[in-house]
Amino acid sequence: MSRPRTTIGKRNVQQHKLEKAKAKKERRAARRLEDPETDGTPAVEATEAELIDELAAIHRGVETATMSPEEFEDRREQIRLQLEQIERRGDDDRR
Repeated sequence: MSRPRTTIGKRNVQQHKLEKAKAKKERRAARRLEDPETDGTPAVEATEAELIDELAAIHRGVETATMSPEEFEDRREQIRLQLEQIERRGDDDRR
């Protein structure tokens, strides 16, 4: 069994975790500033109507048990992100 950490050791571990998290956050922010168009969301590959039709299709897939719930959740999240991206572009065009 390992020895218990001293209070200073615990503090150092916590400080290291905080510094690592801060550095990670800064790297992400820097990447977002470099290329704001690609903020981790997939590129929009279809129109809003096509995405809504696809959403209806994956709902039918789950209802008929041709698609697993996990697969449904993943695909639904992708569609949601693409719809949000379309909405943001529409908001930007109106400004």
